Amino acid sequence: MEIILNDYHKKTNAEMKAKVEYWKAHPLSRKESLRRLKKLREQRLANQSSW
Repeated sequence: MEIILNDYHKKTNAEMKAKVEYWKAHPLSRKESLRRLKKLREQRLANQSSW
C-alpha cells in the first residue's frame, strides 16, 4: 500500500523538519532545559490537581 500525502501533510512535515533543523543548530543549555522541564512539571501538577 502506497502512502499518499496531501498538501496539508507536506506542509506540516516541512514545518517539523525546519523546527528540527533549527534546534539542531541552536541547542538549549543544560540550565535552560532543566528550567523548562521544571516549568512543565509544575504546569502538569497544577492541571492534575485542579480535577
